[in-house]
Amino acid sequence: MDIGVSSKERKPVATVTVGSVAISIYAAPVTVRAAANGDAASATVKTYESFQVAHYEGARRILQRRNTLDKAKALAKEIANRLSRDGARAQYLTEKDRRVLILAQTATAPLGLEVDEVCRRYAEFQARLTTGTLDEAVSFYLAHGQRVRHGVNITEVYAEYLEHLVKRGVGHYHLRDVKRYVGNFVAAFPGLISAIQTTALDAYLSRLGGNARNKNNHRHGIIAFYNFAQEKGFLPHGVIHAAAATTDYRDARTQISSEQQAIDLLQPTDIYSPEEMRKILAAADDTLRPTLEIKAFSGARTEEVTRLWWVMVAEAEQCLKVPDAVGKICARRVPLLPNLQTRLAKYTAELKRERVSVDWPSANSLTRAWARTAAKAGVPYKRNAFRNSYITYRLIITEDIGKVAEECGTSAKMIKKNYQSRAAISPATAEEWFAL
Repeated sequence: MDIGVSSKERKPVATVTVGSVAISIYAAPVTVRAAANGDAASATVKTYESFQVAHYEGARRILQRRNTLDKAKALAKEIANRLSRDGARAQYLTEKDRRVLILAQTATAPLGLEVDEVCRRYAEFQARLTTGTLDEAVSFYLAHGQRVRHGVNITEVYAEYLEHLVKRGVGHYHLRDVKRYVGNFVAAFPGLISAIQTTALDAYLSRLGGNARNKNNHRHGIIAFYNFAQEKGFLPHGVIHAAAATTDYRDARTQISSEQQAIDLLQPTDIYSPEEMRKILAAADDTLRPTLEIKAFSGARTEEVTRLWWVMVAEAEQCLKVPDAVGKICARRVPLLPNLQTRLAKYTAELKRERVSVDWPSANSLTRAWARTAAKAGVPYKRNAFRNSYITYRLIITEDIGKVAEECGTSAKMIKKNYQSRAAISPATAEEWFAL
């Protein structure tokens, strides 16, 4: 865009006068060059009529633009009226007013600004504050703002956050979740992280699909991101940041209106019966079956099975070794129960090399393979039911929540929440499961 020479070097096309105040108006056409599809050779040039209204506010020269001469004259008249009115008032200054003016000029002289400009700026800054005073804003800045890295885009903060996590050596799961929860948030809020308000964050979280757990997972990921931003100086220290004040979600309690509904709520619909598991194992081929057996009879997670190597299945030591690089939370040792030992012993040494899930490198691909096998067996596929079955039946056998939680790499709190409200399952059924 080209707006031509400075208005100082051109003659005005019109002048509006009110009293002793004269406001000049200059022709300042705007020329726009637009290239089609980025091709400079095919650029088109258009010129639009435009006018500049020039006047002084103290020592500062102010230019304002209008697209027609009539609009420029109207603006010039408005400015001239104000300046003429304010200037005339100066003729009637009292001795007190003159003393105040002299003192104000003395105070503002080191700033290099006229008194009227200082007053205007003060009023503008005060108007920008939604609460508090300028004095409080300055005090806050001195206490918290001087250490803040101002003007950094949120995408830059996010890039530094990812680099920080990699340097810390966080696990694959952690990094994956950060990219899912925080990455989507960053894409939805381009700009400065300091400009994002709690109300906007709450609105973003409420729009997310799923239940309370999904919303809270996103919320906790964003809070961790904000904590990092505060720690590294992108946000002020000692102040509760916007993410920390967001709402924690809770799913509405189910209202039980009949005895049958109460009975249905207690039914363990997310596990397999021994007979269903027998059919699934019979339908699986020799390559896929070991993944099903380890999942169902050790309680390993699907992602852990995909990262498990046969050398970690320590048959001689009668345990499954899950190191940090495999486990979701931490390293652990899981006992190889007798039925699992018997099953694994049937596979050849040639098969038990490299990775256990050699043909299915991701949890998604392995899950789809299990679903196909369940369909082949005529059994509905239930998400995470193999692990749920292990925990359910193992609790009945051991009657030890802490032991089962340690074997499965979870907490007793989570097991109590998700498994202790089920309808009674007989010990015989649990024993049958671990006899498969």
